[in-house]
Amino acid sequence: MSTRPPKRTTDDYRSSLLEMLGMASPYEHGITKARTDIAIAPPPRSTETESRFPSITDLPRETSDGETAVTAGLVQRLWQATEAVDQELIIEDWGPESPLDRTVGRYRWAWWPVLLGVLVIGIVLVISNLRGIPVSQAADLRADWTAAAANLESSIPAARDAAEVITSPSALPEQLAEARNSLITFDSSAATLRSLVSRPFPTPPPLASGNAFDALKPAQADLQAGTQTVNEIQDLLSDAITYRSLIEGSFQLPPLPIVADEVTLSNLGEQIATAVSSTRAAVRQLPIGPSFDTHRTTAQAIVTRLESWQAAYLDALRLSDIDAATALKTEISDRIIGLRNTVSEPLGLVATEVSAGFDELGVLLDGAIADLAASE
Repeated sequence: MSTRPPKRTTDDYRSSLLEMLGMASPYEHGITKARTDIAIAPPPRSTETESRFPSITDLPRETSDGETAVTAGLVQRLWQATEAVDQELIIEDWGPESPLDRTVGRYRWAWWPVLLGVLVIGIVLVISNLRGIPVSQAADLRADWTAAAANLESSIPAARDAAEVITSPSALPEQLAEARNSLITFDSSAATLRSLVSRPFPTPPPLASGNAFDALKPAQADLQAGTQTVNEIQDLLSDAITYRSLIEGSFQLPPLPIVADEVTLSNLGEQIATAVSSTRAAVRQLPIGPSFDTHRTTAQAIVTRLESWQAAYLDALRLSDIDAATALKTEISDRIIGLRNTVSEPLGLVATEVSAGFDELGVLLDGAIADLAASE
């Protein structure tokens, strides 16, 4: 017969599977119902309400009571706080944690005046630079114009010598070639100056004045007038070279006999016709101008006379009229010789005009260089 295990008392009872599953009787083993007559008093409420919620700075605050007192104090403040709290009151006492953050937070507003000052200084510098651009550009133009004017002025003496050779009736072809070569430096210097002073002034940038360019305008006017004078000198010398070359190449009649047979007469007629035709073409190409008009008119008159003279002279030879042939030969020869001997007249007029042009050019260049120096 088995022996029943003894019943356990309340003191040595701990738990059972049924109790853990909630199926045991609550009054078994001496377990009583929980009391409901015990009231938990709320924490003491202060008569003063807080004007704000606890701030972030309150969280790490150390107290003599330890962590429990800190938590209790925060809970009490939350309990006593009112709803009439602005969001700004929650963060108004925020402060940086580390010393560096405190420094940044303390001086963060102090950077705005610095930034504003830097911005103002930058604007002033930009405006100053913009206003300095026309001054710098004017200085560059002044230097370029002065150098070009000085180079042109230094080439005037050699150009004068070349002009004297070109306008000399006794100059040989070799001398004329050398004179033309001597004008190359003068022409290139004038072309450089002409290119510089013909360019328009640069447009000043915004907020910049164009007074620096206005100060150069008197010198620019003198230099432009000087380049125009150079053009006139060049045209006169070129016309002089062309005129004397055409005159020397025209009126080249063959030898004129006073007696000729049929064969000689036939060949002579062809030669005279060719000479008259080429002379007519050359005279048509003679330059036009006050210096050449009188002499050019004389040359045209001789060409007109040659057209009728040719027929009269050949008829005199054909008729063996020696007196008529001699008179016609003398007439045309004298007129041609007179034309060649008087070529010094238009060349002399050209020399006078060219010399006056060089004088005027020197005055204009000197005045322009002085104006450029005064405008610095």
